[in-house]
Amino acid sequence: MRGRDPEWCHVEGLLQKLRQGGGGTLLVDGEPGSGKSRLLAEAVAEASERGIGVLHARVEELGELAPCSMLLEALGLRSEPEGVDASTRFGPQVLERLRVGLERLTTGPVLAALDDLQRADPATLRILHTLHGLLADRPISWLMTRSTAPNACQAVSLFDILEREGADRMTLAPLSPAAVAALTEEALGRSSDPATQALAATAGGNPLLLTELFAGLREEGLLREAARARTPSRLRIVVRGWIDTLSTKARSLVETIAVLGRSLSLEHAASLLDTTPAALLPATEEATAAGILIVTEHGLAFRHELVADLVATGIPSSVRQTLLDQSGVLMSSEKVAPARLLTGPGSTAIDAAIASGRLHEAEEMVRSRLAEHGSLYGSAELRCLLADTMYLTGRRDEAIHEAETVLSVPGLPGHVRERATQVQLYATARLTDDGTARAYAQEIIDGKDRYGPGARSAALVALAIAERREGRLSGALALSESACRPAGAGSPKERRYEACLIAAGVLVDVHRLDEGRAMLRQARKDMFGEGHLAWAADASALEARLELLAGRFDDAVTEARRALDLAGALNTPLSVAAACAVLAAVALRRSDLQGAAHHLGVKPEGAAEARLRHALLAAQVAEARDGPGSAMSLLAELACPLLLTLEPGAGPWMVRVALGTDDRAAAESVVVAAEALGEANHEFPALGAAAAHARGLLDGDREALTLAAGRAEDAWARASAEEDLGKLLAAAQVVEATESLQRALGTYDALGSARDAARIRRRLRGMGVRHRHWSYAERPVSGWDSLTETEHAVTLLAADGWTNPQIAEQMFISVHTVAFHLRQVFRKLSIRSRVELARLAAEQTRDGFDPPSGGRRA
Repeated sequence: MRGRDPEWCHVEGLLQKLRQGGGGTLLVDGEPGSGKSRLLAEAVAEASERGIGVLHARVEELGELAPCSMLLEALGLRSEPEGVDASTRFGPQVLERLRVGLERLTTGPVLAALDDLQRADPATLRILHTLHGLLADRPISWLMTRSTAPNACQAVSLFDILEREGADRMTLAPLSPAAVAALTEEALGRSSDPATQALAATAGGNPLLLTELFAGLREEGLLREAARARTPSRLRIVVRGWIDTLSTKARSLVETIAVLGRSLSLEHAASLLDTTPAALLPATEEATAAGILIVTEHGLAFRHELVADLVATGIPSSVRQTLLDQSGVLMSSEKVAPARLLTGPGSTAIDAAIASGRLHEAEEMVRSRLAEHGSLYGSAELRCLLADTMYLTGRRDEAIHEAETVLSVPGLPGHVRERATQVQLYATARLTDDGTARAYAQEIIDGKDRYGPGARSAALVALAIAERREGRLSGALALSESACRPAGAGSPKERRYEACLIAAGVLVDVHRLDEGRAMLRQARKDMFGEGHLAWAADASALEARLELLAGRFDDAVTEARRALDLAGALNTPLSVAAACAVLAAVALRRSDLQGAAHHLGVKPEGAAEARLRHALLAAQVAEARDGPGSAMSLLAELACPLLLTLEPGAGPWMVRVALGTDDRAAAESVVVAAEALGEANHEFPALGAAAAHARGLLDGDREALTLAAGRAEDAWARASAEEDLGKLLAAAQVVEATESLQRALGTYDALGSARDAARIRRRLRGMGVRHRHWSYAERPVSGWDSLTETEHAVTLLAADGWTNPQIAEQMFISVHTVAFHLRQVFRKLSIRSRVELARLAAEQTRDGFDPPSGGRRA
């Protein structure tokens, strides 16, 4: 009963009433294949296990030879008594025999489970209603099911009457996506890949279609390549059975829509079938009641895409061709060039809307045209444009599904196949991390004569992303740079700026910032030159990260906020997580833990990169708040090699946290991963410096820390190595330790890393070295803007509920100093309590807290 927990609760309630001596009635509706019979069978089994008597009957598919024959047979009363006149054997006599039989059965509680009542004749249904009333005082519960197809049957009336008389009623809805995923993995016996998940999604949550699909694939030995396999025969039989029960008009309507693009306006369908929309309404109602079609705002569409595919492929090719010709879809090559099937201002407008970032508008235009477009290939091109908008708005599964649907159309025009391939590759590569994109990309590279430059460029990008995730950064950089190069007279749709963004990302990760900036500049030049603004937020988010690593925190914040503004305006959420990660990192460096937590408020979905960076920053905030123990629990399940590829500086920090919790084994595993990454990418000094830093911390190795401090290309990483070196030397070589700590302090101060600088000042004070660190700035005498940087930091922590000792520990100052700063804050803000302070701080929230501007270090 996968995914049927709420429905099963109703059955449990029915059985519970029986055990308590009462009765009840539960009516179950559902489309074909929704699991009604399975629910009934499970209820019967459960009742038997609980010692409840069971009367289980089912109306046969071909109907009954006589009224109530299925009940008579279940009660052992099949044969007719001798001498009964044929004219009365189906009336009061039958009713009386059934009443007596049921009363004999109800010496204890009984569950009467009656299945498929939509097939029952009117006489049976009338007798059932009468029996239901006659036995109301008996310990009997009724569980009845009917299919919503056909909708014109007497069972509908019976269910309506019983519901009015107090029966409970429920409809079996399609399975949820989570239940479909679980059922798919259960059928496969393994985790499902995105392509197989997309195939399962075409069943629309129908349990019968899903189970028959995978059972058929298993029988025919096609389970391993489920997403690419042909449709199994047993599933075709099921769907054919559904279609054959329809009237001639309803079947014609269904088959016409299947051939002409899975969706059709009622007017268009009526004209093709040579009738009127009004005359077509009965057929429409029949097909929708059968669970085959649904009515949308744009017309008629298939409830399950899997059924649409099966119906379409079951129609002879000559008939399909006739329908297409009648709809005016396929013109001869002399009339229409095959390279373009959606010419005209409509498609140009959609393309322009996508490129300029008006994605919601583009999607509305696509859906509107899909409702009225009868062309098989034209619909495929529209779905391709829809897939593009879904990819850009972060709807990975929908984008991949739409692209795969387009690519499954036989004889697809080259330009449509090219764009669908690009969308599928970009969405799979950027938003999944299961290796699917690598295999698909390699297939395209190997079959280069069958694909255009745009698809090959996308394949190179997908391979570059795969190489990056596997820690082979040289390969990733080479592949992405190759994808950036023009491949002759390519069209703008090749979107080489996406490749430039990937290349820039790799360069930024390994701290080759000048090259990364140049590549980013090229990406912007290409996209803005073509008027393609939908990727602008991605570029700003990447530039924000570049500025962060360069130590320009104010510029990083400016670019990150620009990225968020663009993402909101363009509805492109993929760059939001990256921008928020930069804002959180800056806030953390500036000792603004509340601001950092604010920017990490929503856990990102999508690619592993965004999830890992978010998890790392969340752990760093936890460590800053509560110590290394709280951080270790968050780091336990992180994919260390990939994390160190994206954030080389994370290695030393993770080692420090592990050692702080006496978990040397965890620290050693981080060091091993960092050294392996550095050795595999020796041409990138940043990775080697990070590995040396991690090793120096683990072994207390002065030479390794000195090497890290000298080779680190990131100023903050260099200061961090100097700090750890100073701590190591402090016990025996105070002068050298002091020099190392002062170099770290100078760098932290220059960067604006207030928390790191405060930590070193406290250590230096303990060594007898004092540094004046106040700031001079033009500030008002009172009010929020009059607070110094230190007062601002103390205010944020106090407003967040921290005690004076906790603030002192966090800011590496004494409790007395905290009290002094709070007195100054209360005076400047004209308040007398922390409650008032918290209120004022909340009012000053502007996308997280901003530190006071200005100030010169003394």
